[in-house]
Amino acid sequence: MKRTMRALAVVLVGTGIFTLGATPAVGADEFCPMGGTLIKVEVDKDKALEWAKDRRKSVVADEDKDEWSVLALSTTDDDIAILVKAGSVFFGVAGKGGQEVDSRVADRTFGNSFRKLRDAIKKEMGDMRQAGVVKISGGDVQPLSEAAGLGVLEKKDRDWVLTTEDCTGVDLDASGLK
Repeated sequence: MKRTMRALAVVLVGTGIFTLGATPAVGADEFCPMGGTLIKVEVDKDKALEWAKDRRKSVVADEDKDEWSVLALSTTDDDIAILVKAGSVFFGVAGKGGQEVDSRVADRTFGNSFRKLRDAIKKEMGDMRQAGVVKISGGDVQPLSEAAGLGVLEKKDRDWVLTTEDCTGVDLDASGLK
């Protein structure tokens, strides 16, 4: 029991993902984007909350706080989770939370050459753009999906650039959504 509690504490603190019931709050300082693609983009909170209500597999955390978040499953693939919060949209592995995403898990979830991930980003970012959730142009959707990989996507000048970080990515706790 002591070992289990210690392991749980390490998972919770180490990943920055705290799950109590269905509350996906993410600590930005501790979050590692290497378990998927983190897209840095302006997000409209009110539109994101409305977007979440229209999805059958989503949960909203801390709706009335500054550190709010929406966790949803992609409509293209239930193995891909989407975490929307102020300033970013993250596409990651939908799992039990805290499990390391290595190359084998990434290949299985995101497909060969990230095909499934790119399809999810293209569809979901296009839908979020149309719903007013993310502030991107229609011309950004295709380049976003083409640049997808493990790391952080950020617009520099007119191009979307993928950067990596030296950390271990983990899956998102989407077990309550499946």
